[in-house]
Amino acid sequence: MSRPSKPWRIVLPSPTGPINKPHASEAATLRAVEAEKTSTTVNRITVEKWTDGHWGEWLHWVRTGEGWTAQ
Repeated sequence: MSRPSKPWRIVLPSPTGPINKPHASEAATLRAVEAEKTSTTVNRITVEKWTDGHWGEWLHWVRTGEGWTAQ
């Protein structure tokens, strides 16, 4: 598969399968994560980056009793 036009994405868990939200840059992705944290009901937000021909986890956040923690 060739490099996608939006090589960053947010992945949210869902009962019907993961929801992928693509973004063009790291900065756009991180802004979207901040917005997602305030509106989502999920307990984990994963950021993936397209590198070397495949998607790989770059960073994820987990909801804790005190907010969100990057891991």
